[in-house]
Amino acid sequence: MAELSPRTEGEKARFREILTAISNLNHRELLAYWMDQEVKKAEMYHKLYQLSHDVNWDKLLSELFFQLYKDSLRHAEALLGVFKGMFPTESPPKVNLPALEVELSEERLRDMIYHSDLRDILEYLMETEKLAHDVYRYLAEKTEDENSKATLIWLSNIENDHYQKLRNLYVTLFGTEPGE
Repeated sequence: MAELSPRTEGEKARFREILTAISNLNHRELLAYWMDQEVKKAEMYHKLYQLSHDVNWDKLLSELFFQLYKDSLRHAEALLGVFKGMFPTESPPKVNLPALEVELSEERLRDMIYHSDLRDILEYLMETEKLAHDVYRYLAEKTEDENSKATLIWLSNIENDHYQKLRNLYVTLFGTEPGE
């Protein structure tokens, strides 16, 4: 399986650095950051949806990628709605932090679709969603701001839902739990 979690000491240090920077964002910046991340995730799932038509995989996979694409867009829109409700006269600020979740280039997505085992791809995506869930939960526990805490818990539940959808498809396609 493709590893997503930081493995080297340098990767772990970079991960902690990003996590610390995110935990120091104010509520405005946090909403803007996660809006942007949901849009990027939607783009990734849409590319996977498009590319999955080129290979002979179960139609359920393409449908799930499309559903996750639409979910991610809805989440970005919901976050924008929360932002506009709280800060009606402001535009979301640009937050220049790298993503904690994986950003896959179209080239990397193509490589995964054409050269990886479907089982590995689903496990990779599940790990991505699990990482996001864990990060949101961690940040929710660390923040003192109740609005930020509520938003982070909501986001962690969304990521857990994505994980469960991918896991359920995995079980449907392979008849086993991931990692068995």
